Amino acid sequence: MSQMSIFKPIEITYIWDRENFEKAFSKSYTHQFKNSARRYVGWFFVALAQFGVVAALKGGSIGILMLATILIVYWYVIKKWLVYQRAIKAYENSPLKNKKIKLYITEKGIKQDNTLIPWQEIQGLVPIEDDILLYYKENAFYIPSNAFRSMEEKSALKSLAKEKGRLFHV
Repeated sequence: MSQMSIFKPIEITYIWDRENFEKAFSKSYTHQFKNSARRYVGWFFVALAQFGVVAALKGGSIGILMLATILIVYWYVIKKWLVYQRAIKAYENSPLKNKKIKLYITEKGIKQDNTLIPWQEIQGLVPIEDDILLYYKENAFYIPSNAFRSMEEKSALKSLAKEKGRLFHV
């Protein structure tokens, strides 16, 4: 006789406001950047800058150093700012702006309104600090820690995601 696990559905509720947007952007951007091969591009620009310093000291040419400096500033400052501006525009135009988000976690999947997303379609849940990023269809959805009624419910979500093969660690 097989024993079925009894999972009590979890209700997650929070307001998709500017504060949660800011946290979501920061954590998602950092997570995606750290877990992407693109992070090595920045390292290449730093190495190029080191060659530029040597070239400037040996021969007085600062061309490589200037180019590398511009690339580093773009890669680590301007690029993030541009992505942030695009994200702000999307947030400001979102029909969910300042709305209550209510999700139900069940053994079958994650339900919002009348839509059920089966666990098989969810790419993964990533705990980041106290919060969670849920990846679905190339998008990251932020779930703040205060959306849970208790730490036990948050732990139950992580356990269920692990059981379904959808829990990833940073």
